[in-house]
Parts: sequence; C-alpha cells; structure tokens
Amino acid sequence: MKKIVLHTLLCLLALPMTAQQATTVNDTAKVKTPSFLTKQELPDAERFLTDPPQPGTPAFENDRYYYQWGKEQRATPRGPQATLDEEQRTSAVFSPSVGFVISPEATPQIFKLAEGARKDANAANRHAKDHYRRTRPFVYYQEPSLNPKYDQEYVNSWSYPSGHSVRGWVYALTLALVVPDSTEALVQRARDYALNRVICGRHWKSDVDASLMEATAVMSRLHSNKAFRKQLKKARKEYARLRKKL
Repeated sequence: MKKIVLHTLLCLLALPMTAQQATTVNDTAKVKTPSFLTKQELPDAERFLTDPPQPGTPAFENDRYYYQWGKEQRATPRGPQATLDEEQRTSAVFSPSVGFVISPEATPQIFKLAEGARKDANAANRHAKDHYRRTRPFVYYQEPSLNPKYDQEYVNSWSYPSGHSVRGWVYALTLALVVPDSTEALVQRARDYALNRVICGRHWKSDVDASLMEATAVMSRLHSNKAFRKQLKKARKEYARLRKKL
C-alpha cells in the first residue's frame, strides 16, 4: 500500500481537471488533535528540495506562464472553487471525495488521524518556508489576489513550498489509507486543491510542485510512526462500521 500511494503521488503533477464541487462542513474549529511526529522526526526539506526558481531562468518563465494561466482561470468555475478552497477547513474540502462528513462529531477516529497528519505536514512546511523565504506571486507583481480580503495576512509570509498544498496532499493520502476505494477521487481533489493556490495568486507553480515532494517525505515518516499506525487501525475500524450505514 505504501509503495502504491507514493508512486501515485509522484506521477501526478500535470494540468488540472475540472474542480469538484465542494461542500462546506461545519467542524468544531478548536478541537485539539495531537500530531504524530516529533520535531526530530519531521523531514528536512532542505535535503531534497532545490532552491526555488530565480527570475531570468526557464523555470521562472514557467512560473510566470502559470501565474497568467491562473489569472485566466478566475473567470471560469475554478475561480469560485479556488476562493472556497482558501476559506474551507481541510476536512470540508475532502469530505465529498470520501462520501461522508469528516468531523470530530461524526467520525472522531478518522478526523483524529487526518488532522494529526495535517499538523505534521504543517510543521514540516513552516521550517521549509522560513529557510527559502520566497515572495508570493501576488506580492511580486504588486497585484491583488483572487481573494483580496486575505491579502494582508499573506503579504508578509512566504511562498515556497505551498503550505495548503502539502497539507492537502497529506490529508488526501492519509484518507486513502482508510478509504482505498476513494483513492482516485482524493488524489484528483488534492491536485486541484494545490493548483487552486496558483489560481488564487498565492503560489507559483513550482511552489505547489515542491509541496508534492514534501508531502511524500511526510507520508514516508508517518508510515514508520507507531502512533500513526495505531490511530490508522482505529480509523479503519471506524470506517468499517460507518460503511455498513452508507
């Protein structure tokens, strides 16, 4: 299962499909869920990521191309979806892909597993962003983003790798371990979720590409973590009970 999931992850970096319709799910916003990895166990992105593309290079021209592509997408149905993705909790983003509500009330063991993994992804990403300190595209071009009411919150934070994207990939792949029949839908949603950050103007394309590598490293560490595997068993048992009711 581990090899299959990681192989699938590494093969999916191309152009987006049409975004799925997302359903807003009301989670308990302040539910405390523990992470699984210690600071020492978090993957060190500096050891496997390259420096972000610099202006004047072919790689940066690709980022410029996708920035313009993202702006063009804002007038399509992907525009409202990208805005919604920025504002939704991660559990709400991926609930439609598995066909049930992911929340501390409805599915506490699945929620605890996915949220714990999300926190580990976030912790790993914070360290990488602080190291690379890349300017976000909407700041670089001095233009408003798709969702300008949040621009001030983002203007002084960093772009590489994409935090939303790495959290989305880790969340989706964690859920795929619990609901394997939804793997394809989860991976597609994670891909669209990541590319929606480009549409928003929050991230360069290379930011979301790098997040896929970072998510791979986080998932590898989680697979070898005893607490994660223990919680995975609980989540699978919960899903087995839930499946009889679906």
